[in-house]
Amino acid sequence: EGATVYNSLAEKEKWTSVDLRVVKSCIFLGRSGFVETMVTGASLTLGLLLCLAAQHVNGQRLACGNGDSAPANRVNTTDRLEKFRTALSSITVSQIPVVAFIVGSPDAHNSEYPTKHDERRAFISGFSGSAGTAVITAERAALWTDGRYHLEADEVLDCNWELIKEGLPGSQTIAEWLNSNLNARAQVGIDRTLVSNVNFLELESKLAKLPKQLVLHELNADRNPVDTVWDASTETTRPAQPTEPINALDIKFAGKTWQQKVADLRTSLSSHNAQTMVISALDEVAWLFNLRGDDILFNPFFLAYAIVEPSDVSLYILDRANRLSRQPSDRDSTVTLAEHLNFNASTDSCAGMVGECVQVKDYSLVLTDVQAAAQRGAVFVTYDTNYAIYLNAQNNRVVGKSPVALAKSQKNSVERAGMQNAYNRDSAALVKFLAFMEKEIEAGQSWTEVSAGAELDKRRGQLQYSRGLSFETISAYGSNGAIIHYRPAMATNKNIGTDSMYLLDSGGQYLDGTTDVTRTMHYGTPSAEEKESYTRVLMSAINLALLVWPEEIYGRQIDAIARYALWEAGMVYRHGTGHGIGAYLSVHEGPGRISLVHSIKAKDEFLTPYQYFSDEPGYYKAGAFGVRLETIVMVDKATTKYTDSGEQFHNFKTITYVPFEPKLIDYSFMNAKQVNWLNDYNAKVRQQILPLISDDQTAIDWLNVRTEPISSDVTCGKGSGSFASSIIVAVLLLTSMLFTITL
Repeated sequence: EGATVYNSLAEKEKWTSVDLRVVKSCIFLGRSGFVETMVTGASLTLGLLLCLAAQHVNGQRLACGNGDSAPANRVNTTDRLEKFRTALSSITVSQIPVVAFIVGSPDAHNSEYPTKHDERRAFISGFSGSAGTAVITAERAALWTDGRYHLEADEVLDCNWELIKEGLPGSQTIAEWLNSNLNARAQVGIDRTLVSNVNFLELESKLAKLPKQLVLHELNADRNPVDTVWDASTETTRPAQPTEPINALDIKFAGKTWQQKVADLRTSLSSHNAQTMVISALDEVAWLFNLRGDDILFNPFFLAYAIVEPSDVSLYILDRANRLSRQPSDRDSTVTLAEHLNFNASTDSCAGMVGECVQVKDYSLVLTDVQAAAQRGAVFVTYDTNYAIYLNAQNNRVVGKSPVALAKSQKNSVERAGMQNAYNRDSAALVKFLAFMEKEIEAGQSWTEVSAGAELDKRRGQLQYSRGLSFETISAYGSNGAIIHYRPAMATNKNIGTDSMYLLDSGGQYLDGTTDVTRTMHYGTPSAEEKESYTRVLMSAINLALLVWPEEIYGRQIDAIARYALWEAGMVYRHGTGHGIGAYLSVHEGPGRISLVHSIKAKDEFLTPYQYFSDEPGYYKAGAFGVRLETIVMVDKATTKYTDSGEQFHNFKTITYVPFEPKLIDYSFMNAKQVNWLNDYNAKVRQQILPLISDDQTAIDWLNVRTEPISSDVTCGKGSGSFASSIIVAVLLLTSMLFTITL
């Protein structure tokens, strides 16, 4: 009967080969849902549908049936998992075995991008995306990741792994999966240094409340089974922790001395009823002391902790002695680390130094010093601080949102000027590159995702104050563009042609700013579907850019405004609309963000002036194309017609100046207000960028064509524009009510 159904589907329904692989595994391998419905006498069709739902949502894999060929970039983890399970079997707590272990993405600093040494989840699973959590038991292994990585994870994870696609209806949480796969009162382990205190306490509570009352244990770092396997591996040598030079950032870029920032922090701590603060986030340490490093790819950070007390400041780093005396490696930095921090390297102390001095200590001493500080007064730790530090602060701790993160996000006047200068240079370079690419493709020259990305990276590296990329360039043609965080590689490399979309998401690190920009192009004749998709994404971006709002509004309350132009056509994107961005810091900066998903307690803050965010809606049609348009905006103080409310209103100021693609815009979907915004934007692009590309006639012509004034009579309101105002208010209120999620 199964064979008959399979052949019928193959012939009559014309399902794709991927769909047929799923059907085959349901019928012939007895996958979840199919067999159960057969036993209860339900129909074969119902059993097949339940199985298909389970395959797509609850971890069953699409390319793991009999006879399926594995993707070229898939990693074999059989040997690693076997050795991991051997190591896990030796771990006990009070003589009770730990039967499951959780491996997250972060390092001890809760970094989005850890060092190569700390990429534990990538090592054990083979999946190297920036977001994902692995859970391994004696018999099963599963990985959770969000919508940005659903397609990529399915390719690279081998068939030892279940893939749980977060954000889809019916997908199991980690707690639910553990409850389904473990016995009552089973012990679950996690490395206490690699999980934030708020996440540990939340998961501990959830597991305890499950029907099986599972127990979460925080384990010492020396008991982490991933480290046991990786350190002994002959297959993959574990990289050492980096100790690259640490350079001072000149005041002409920072705008404020580290002494002023420390003084401001001490004032802030008094309002939190704390005397001391432990700072563990790498971008916060770098910003506070006006220091930058090169320990982490694409991020100018160095591994460090800091403790700020009423009269003392301590910085904890690796390879302390060498780094203190080492000459700066950055040509724009002129002092040693010791000189910058007013630390006496010859006496290895602050003795005899005039003014504020930073005690520079060994990285390994931080836990001991946290414990000692807690004896002297209340210690402030952030929700994101790892659980080991939280424990060492004992009961004399205050837990809350980071005052450093908030201060860092609100750029001072020097940082704001630097950010605009960096974006002008970066925008000009991208305009030149896009003009060059169009000319090359029209001439029949061969370009691939990899070669185009490398060419753009080279051009960025030649710009003033360039210090590398801010993330790996996403150069994606055709169906690869539907993989939200696609990383071009030789195994998946496509030629850039004229029959589909080309999505380019890229950015640079500069001494005066961090950039991130996405544009989507088409070098042929786009289809009506491609044009509508692009236009709706553009409308979404414009709707957000047009917004004016009163103070004390969260990003979650305005996210739906961007999505509405897509939602009304049944289109979605499974990522946030906007992330914060730093000033020569992280390309993804907290604490604010514009997203439907958030955590008030641990992360969220009001949108406040001089914070920078991306405005980046998108649409991704699996197996076909992707569209994303990302422009960086700054929260500014708005001037409104009426002021009698007494409230300050805010709006967005655009700082990216790269034209959109007119051939992909169907203006009939847009309203007059959206077209007016686009005309204003195009005029600013000409004003800001033309003087910077005066030596490149091809780029001048390319930009002028794309910034021609648009007549207002091209619109007819086929899309959301004709009634957008009333809808936006309704969506704003609904979003505020529906998406308030607390820990």
